[in-house]
Amino acid sequence: MSSRKKLLYLLLGLLSLAWALDARAVPLYARQTGQACVSCHLGGMYPQLTAYGRFFKLTGYTMGTRPNLSDLEVQKDAPPISIWLQGAKQFYTNVPNGSGAAPTSSLNVQAVSLFAGGKITDNVGAFLQWTGANAGGGFNSAIDNSEIRYADHVVKPDSDLIYGFYVNNHPTVSDVWNNTSNWSGNFMGFFNGGNAPVQTPFLDNYAPGDAVGAGAYLYKDNTWYGEVGVYKSVTHGPTTTYFTAGDTGSTLIDPSPYYRLAYTKDFGPHSFEVGLHGMISYAHNATAASGGVSDWGGTINTYRDVGIDGQYQYNLAPHYFSAHARYLHESASYGADQVGTAVANSGNILNETYLDASYVYRAKYGAMLIYRAATGSNDLTLYGTNTVTGSPDWKSWTPEIFWTPWQNVRLGYQYIFYTEMAGATGTIPGQTLSPHDFNTSMLYVSFIY
Repeated sequence: MSSRKKLLYLLLGLLSLAWALDARAVPLYARQTGQACVSCHLGGMYPQLTAYGRFFKLTGYTMGTRPNLSDLEVQKDAPPISIWLQGAKQFYTNVPNGSGAAPTSSLNVQAVSLFAGGKITDNVGAFLQWTGANAGGGFNSAIDNSEIRYADHVVKPDSDLIYGFYVNNHPTVSDVWNNTSNWSGNFMGFFNGGNAPVQTPFLDNYAPGDAVGAGAYLYKDNTWYGEVGVYKSVTHGPTTTYFTAGDTGSTLIDPSPYYRLAYTKDFGPHSFEVGLHGMISYAHNATAASGGVSDWGGTINTYRDVGIDGQYQYNLAPHYFSAHARYLHESASYGADQVGTAVANSGNILNETYLDASYVYRAKYGAMLIYRAATGSNDLTLYGTNTVTGSPDWKSWTPEIFWTPWQNVRLGYQYIFYTEMAGATGTIPGQTLSPHDFNTSMLYVSFIY
């Protein structure tokens, strides 16, 4: 069957299903609160949260009229689950170092996520996600972003305080301002997206299940926010079933602190945030006996990440606008046995810049632009496969347009193009490729219920 026919059948199937469903038949939290998508997500753009969406998450996913989990009635209450499907066709340009033909992508279902959670008791709620992704030559599934929270909201005549505690399965899952890598920009991601050799800070590279964390937070007078947490890899025990992906190649993490501070201001349709976030990660290297896999007996690399971030939102129908900014500085120091083998330097610097802006009209027609860049120390061993200069520097732009005919269906097209790669804007030293040879685009359809 041709790709055009596959695309047509996929679109007709999803649109027919969306037409048959009630307009309010949206994911589990919307059913719990009785609110439409735009109440929690700016212009309906998942995962960007509105002030209401942030309040819902900070209060532990417990808002709404749904009874406690123990009081749900099978024949009366909708089950606290949702499903998300993403079908896509991707278009690649080349592969690293010019070796072989460009990868191809057939039109298919690229991701399926199952969600569960919401209100468990008046103070306890959850966000649980399991994802199957058509990546890496096969369809693999594992636990995705997952979190359980306890929260309380204390209102007095002269103060307003939200406080809470959480357990989740990797750093930045707790973010409510969409300023950290886990929730940045558009959630329609590339799988095998062009194989561009881009370097990112260690904090950005945590995947669901790499480390389980516990933390606490305060939000005072809708203005001041503070959060602290600690994360550690878990390789045995009950939490491995619910919070870890079980990848044997994951980097093992000793207890590592995470923190977040923010100042916020909401007035009318406008919302501002400026903040500071960071983490010190202690990551184990492989041993001689571990076959190249991170081992608890291996030496430790230390990654000190600290970033500043900001957000602006305008939320008043029919116009929705948002902008985010992040600058993350990383200072890395390596175990002595890594110098001369895995890295050339005993320490490296990597700086990341992230900017995005998006606009949605009538919660149906939207556009987004993302800018990303990194600069850092040259390291001929660490980055030597990318360029003979050992530079980690790169820049990219990602424009996107999308249409949301129903609040649970989105069709879009995004294109990522690189203006710098491995410190070069033209032909990369030591290669036959230039930055634009890693450009990738994707036509997608997304359905969530």
